[in-house]
Amino acid sequence: MMPDVTDSVPEHIYTWVDVDAHLEKLALYKRWPEWLHECDAFWDGLEVTVAPAVSAEEVLRWLGERFGVGSIVRDEGPPALRLDDIPGRPSQRLLPITINHREPEAHRREPRWRERRIVRSLGEPLPPPESHLPHGVRIAAFHSYKGGVGRTLHAIALADAVARKGGRVLLIDADLEAPGITWMLAGHGKRVDFSYEDFLALLHASADGRPDEAVSLGAAYLPNQAFDNVIVMPTRRSLADIAPPKIEPTDLLTADRPIYYLTESLAELAAALHASTVLIDLRAGGSELSAPILLDPRVQRVFVTTVSEQSLHGTERLIRELGRRAPSRKGDPASAIIITQFREQADRSLVIEAAARLRDAIATTLQPEPNEGEDMTVDNDVVVEPTLSAFQDHLLALPANWDAVIALARRQQLPQLLETLAEDLASPPAAAESADESFQQKSSEDELAQRRERLETFARRLAYAETADSTGFLPTESLRNLLTSHRTEPPLCVVVGAKGSGKTFTQVQMCFRETWQGYAEAVGVDNVTLDARLAPVFVSRHLQDRTSERIREVQKLACASPGAEPASQLELRDLIDTSLRSPLSDLEWRRVWLTCMARAVGIEASPEDVEERLVDFSRTSTRIFLIDGLEDLLQEFVRNDAQRQALRVLLVDCLEWLRSLRGRPLGLIIFIRRDLVQAAIKQNSAQFLARYRDYELKWNPAEALRLTLWVTQQAKALSQVASKAIRQARDEDLSRLLIPVWGEKMGSPRSREARSDRWFLAALSDFNGQIQARDIVTFLAESAAGSVSDTRYTDRLLIPSAMRNALVTCSKEKIRAISEESPQVGELLKRLDALEADKKRIPFSPNSVGLSSEELEILASNGVVFREEDQYWIPEIFRHGLAFKVVGRPKILAIANQVRQRNFD
Repeated sequence: MMPDVTDSVPEHIYTWVDVDAHLEKLALYKRWPEWLHECDAFWDGLEVTVAPAVSAEEVLRWLGERFGVGSIVRDEGPPALRLDDIPGRPSQRLLPITINHREPEAHRREPRWRERRIVRSLGEPLPPPESHLPHGVRIAAFHSYKGGVGRTLHAIALADAVARKGGRVLLIDADLEAPGITWMLAGHGKRVDFSYEDFLALLHASADGRPDEAVSLGAAYLPNQAFDNVIVMPTRRSLADIAPPKIEPTDLLTADRPIYYLTESLAELAAALHASTVLIDLRAGGSELSAPILLDPRVQRVFVTTVSEQSLHGTERLIRELGRRAPSRKGDPASAIIITQFREQADRSLVIEAAARLRDAIATTLQPEPNEGEDMTVDNDVVVEPTLSAFQDHLLALPANWDAVIALARRQQLPQLLETLAEDLASPPAAAESADESFQQKSSEDELAQRRERLETFARRLAYAETADSTGFLPTESLRNLLTSHRTEPPLCVVVGAKGSGKTFTQVQMCFRETWQGYAEAVGVDNVTLDARLAPVFVSRHLQDRTSERIREVQKLACASPGAEPASQLELRDLIDTSLRSPLSDLEWRRVWLTCMARAVGIEASPEDVEERLVDFSRTSTRIFLIDGLEDLLQEFVRNDAQRQALRVLLVDCLEWLRSLRGRPLGLIIFIRRDLVQAAIKQNSAQFLARYRDYELKWNPAEALRLTLWVTQQAKALSQVASKAIRQARDEDLSRLLIPVWGEKMGSPRSREARSDRWFLAALSDFNGQIQARDIVTFLAESAAGSVSDTRYTDRLLIPSAMRNALVTCSKEKIRAISEESPQVGELLKRLDALEADKKRIPFSPNSVGLSSEELEILASNGVVFREEDQYWIPEIFRHGLAFKVVGRPKILAIANQVRQRNFD
């Protein structure tokens, strides 16, 4: 790393070049005194321009401090700076110093790595552009510190991805020393009439400083160099010419032209070609050939690097330099990172370290924005998350022509890998524009407020299954698995889910469909021939009266005979409570549970004869029993041995007995929390859970987005999307369909803000990678409530500030829910919540929060914390409710990636 310029003097001063470089470095890091205006070193002397009032003595003293003891010579002649000579003898190599006294002059700054004059303002960023790029064109530039890292290939893959989304792309090979795309174009045999060098020369020759001639000529010839929606502008027309370019981009930085002349001219050219996107493949390294493009903050910089230290270190330093010289402002795109050529297993730790370093570097390029007190942790983290492109041996030797390279990139799924970048750069597709015409037509304030109110009301009703009615439901993969595995015979299984995952809601919706076939039809699973009635045994105690009444009717329909009456919930609970007061064997407990099932369908059985009665019933009838609400029934399961025994017998022995019935006429589905399973089955609980893993109620990212869309549509807040379309939508289409709900980004579509869908997933996931259904609907309710009165965002239902604020309520609800589910976890969370404010910081050490490693391991197993080396992190869904603050750069996505990788291992 570079030494601290505050404390160091140059190790060697051989020539005026070293003098110039050191003074420039001091200016860049704002280490000049107020009276110093300009320093210019030449081969024959050093000129220093200072304020009129400062003395020569003070100037020389400062130079002596900065260049080292004995560096200033003050003999009879003019003062001089002593240059290095052969070690061991006094140097007589002197650089005369001239001190000029005058007021500072206005100086034109230019996008170069080394500016022509060394002035005080070098310590400030370059003057920002005064407007957006012309015609709304988007420009992205691919750069790498080293060659051979896959930069060109990924640039081509991104061009292909944007083009396949319907956008027209101008792809430019701007590597003026080692062109790559140009070779592919030549290998294809396509005629080349216009090149990047031609464009630069025409711009340079412009007498009035306007790009009109260069643009018109380029627009006339470049369409002949198109591959579908990708127009290619190679470096030069002939590869036989290997000489350096005659005109370089910095040659366009003349006084009569704007300092961002090149990028603005490229945008004009793209517009003339009807292209909305420009992709530029730049020269590797810290070359002035790339400076005028990279130093325009309106350009999205895409950095490609491997995990090798040389490539990584150079890329990191370059990004930080860009952050100092040309930071991204509000409305500018954030830089992106692609890490390539790593082995997924062997290099995993290197990738994690590289991602962390580069993410921190990218953060320095983002100019802070006022956020009106909103917590931007998730936003900032999502924006800078790198894209990972693992090593693929097929990419070591690229084909020689364009079509073959495109085919290879598609086979290796590189365009899909760059999907997020492509969405940012492509023009909004027609489908997105018409996804909800009422939004595109800017809903009236009253109509929009009504939609938001409907979403709030509906989501609040869904937040708890106890308040749900017979409204539709969204089938998930686990429900489809349950049905497809039991098309012809009753299920005998356990459906595990965390609190808030939808266990009670699922049981209630099953009951409302009355039969297994009816439920299969509602889920959309075909060829289910089992026509068995559903028989609820135990249900949640907290159901609304009208829901309980409907379930009572379902119980009557499931009775063994028309005149039979099912036992009430109170009667069945009394049977369990009475049994818990007596020491029972496993056999006796099995018969108690079977008695509950029999009485739930109106069979007057006792534990003594229940097995015989059920066998008789099963000879002529089939039923599927449903059990939920076990946490209400067995509230002391953590401390009560009898309750754990009863639960274990239900989960193991009862299911095995039902399996023993010839023909398996009776089914049983038990809805239960994971912690109850683990408490009841101490040995081999992992094996038990694995047996029923396919039916576990959990929400992967795609299903979480699908649920969000479904809730919004069911609330009649998004009228243009049908339920069937939501169910059938491909995973990659969900983000587009959600744009009318929360916008493309957490801000304007062209801002550097986080993409709304990625923000949502990062905000609501725990460190086990889980998102709960209740968290989703609570989030929607709170976000909608906070959006009702807003009139700024008429293109979406949920506004960014309301979404960020909703996370606080969701977090508190999440903590309450997990505390009820696991008192042990709840007690630890209570201790964290009780900490003094100055100790509520992440990452944290065990000592700083007063928790032991064993206690932290309990939290980790529940997704509440994650350990990285000797520090612990808390996910956003818990952090807000505990009022912890993030110190330094957020790493939510990086930690989530590590969690996924560890789970994979």
